[in-house]
Amino acid sequence: MRVVYWTKLQLARQQVLDALRAVPEAELTVVETLADLLGALKGAEALVLYDAPPEEARQIVDALSAPGNTVRWMHFLTAGREGFDAVGLPEGVAVTTPAGCVAPTVAEHAMTLLLALVRRVPKMLEEQARRHWSRQDVSAQATSVEGKVMAIIGYGQIGREIARRAQPFGITTIAVSRARKSDPWLDQSYTLPELDQVLARADIVMLTIALTPDTHHMFDQSRLAICKPGMVLINVARGGLVDQPALAAALVSGQVSGAGLDVVDPEPLPADDPLWDAPNLIISPHFGGGGSMVSLLRLGESAAGNLKRLIKGEPLQHLAD
Repeated sequence: MRVVYWTKLQLARQQVLDALRAVPEAELTVVETLADLLGALKGAEALVLYDAPPEEARQIVDALSAPGNTVRWMHFLTAGREGFDAVGLPEGVAVTTPAGCVAPTVAEHAMTLLLALVRRVPKMLEEQARRHWSRQDVSAQATSVEGKVMAIIGYGQIGREIARRAQPFGITTIAVSRARKSDPWLDQSYTLPELDQVLARADIVMLTIALTPDTHHMFDQSRLAICKPGMVLINVARGGLVDQPALAAALVSGQVSGAGLDVVDPEPLPADDPLWDAPNLIISPHFGGGGSMVSLLRLGESAAGNLKRLIKGEPLQHLAD
């Protein structure tokens, strides 16, 4: 079976190559450019790739939808596939996802941002750079997560891993998702129409929901005003979920006491964007899923595992919606 792997990104590249090459029935074709990818699709049965901008995704989808296409399975190594969702996935091709391969690392990053904000780590680093011992100033500003209420907006793999890490800190965990969830790491669960009533009592809001037309700027000026005063906002999903000027204003007013963003819109954030100057804000450059060799190995196995199932005629795992 001929498999095409488009190495558009370096994410888990070697781990994916090693895992795919270990499948004896697979004939692997590795391509780097879009032109090479389009040329390699003829006669291939499987495609492993990352998300791409809509203009590139359109060319791939068109090729997979053309008469004579032989590709019957495509596997994404990125959790997000906004570029392909914007143009529509090809009909007649099974599509699978990595389904939480990097979720533990993203959850770890989300908790890091949260703890750094409430324990005032940025302020401590500022004082350290000044060689200034300011125990009273930092102590007066620091808070604790113990006894706090955390609303996790979007309860998929990442949301579950965040709840799993939050409970031992003494945090009450609440999921808000399209359907109610039953999970040992949750204290309560609500649906999206009930979001505003949850926000009124949540001390911490974790954004892990997918970006869709319905969720774009779901945290705008009006919704931030509904939130419990002084709440902490963490976004490890997509930058488009948050109206950034509204967030900056809420940070200045204190309605939001702190925010940790691993994602922004656009990326990279321009150097002259006013968001950089907002108080009590930590911005990390969208690397929340990085740094874990275990996660990278899982990404490789996610592709190779489904390839083995395809070869054997077994049901694929983690089919995309």
